Amino acid sequence: MSTDALSKSTLDDGVIASIRQNIANFLRRCGLQYIDVAVDEAYHSECCQEAINRGFPMDGKYSIREYMEIGVAMSSNAYAHLPDNAAKMWMCLFTAVATRVDDVMVRGEDMADMYHFNERFVNCRPQGDPILNALDVILREITRFHSPLVSDLITASTINFMSANCLDDVTKDMQVWYLAKTPLYPEYSRLLGGLTDGYVLFMFPSTLPIQEYIQCMPDLRTVVNHTNDILSYYKEEIGGDTANYLSLMAASRACTKQDALHDLIEKTVQAHHNILDCLRPYSEAYDAYVCFFEGYVKFHIALKRYKMKEIMAEMSSPS
Repeated sequence: MSTDALSKSTLDDGVIASIRQNIANFLRRCGLQYIDVAVDEAYHSECCQEAINRGFPMDGKYSIREYMEIGVAMSSNAYAHLPDNAAKMWMCLFTAVATRVDDVMVRGEDMADMYHFNERFVNCRPQGDPILNALDVILREITRFHSPLVSDLITASTINFMSANCLDDVTKDMQVWYLAKTPLYPEYSRLLGGLTDGYVLFMFPSTLPIQEYIQCMPDLRTVVNHTNDILSYYKEEIGGDTANYLSLMAASRACTKQDALHDLIEKTVQAHHNILDCLRPYSEAYDAYVCFFEGYVKFHIALKRYKMKEIMAEMSSPS
């Protein structure tokens, strides 16, 4: 998608300080404190060995090796509360492979096989690409960890994610001046491509009845998607990335990105507290969400690219 019409940050010291302060306040309002976290190197080695054992591409053009750190950080922080080690390994590999898939267009690689992933998955045909084969294999294992209904929802989320990658490809040159007249498009695009339902549903142990948490799904989607948007925004803005959700949101509402950030924080904080209120009668589901949310923030801290240490310096400043 063309970003010519998107508003750009002035990047002066005041703007950067304001972004850090707003993100720090977001975490404070969600009851979180900064704890320095690093990627677990021993677990990283274990996960890499598991990927090798499975025959997933770990070297060469199709390698997922550089993405394993992301999978390890996600699994060992956001899903650390899960009792099943095999489930945590699944989430690590799923995240690493899906992130590699998400980068195919960014890296300028051939998208042809991606357009056929869903058709080949449904028909149990080879994917024609080692990365997509790995995603196919790992996705078929979801039924080991969840009920048929939850597995179906996670699978559907992944299929939508693949469609979203193709949509990004065909709309990469689409002008964004339409957004003022179609303000819901950024939300549609974000939800389709965020693998949101998969990451939401996997946070709850398979033994929990879906009735205990399914009514929170709209707010859970908001928290999973937009916590990432908020915590990613600082590194994206200082890196000059204007193709992110907040930039699209600002364009669609004809407002500044600072105003868009403020509105997104308000929406996400409210969703977080809605979830706590909704899940409070169900102690196991409540605890799973709290552990996930704290771990999800730690995931962003563990990956230094998010520059959370710079942001968290604001936590000691008055709000």
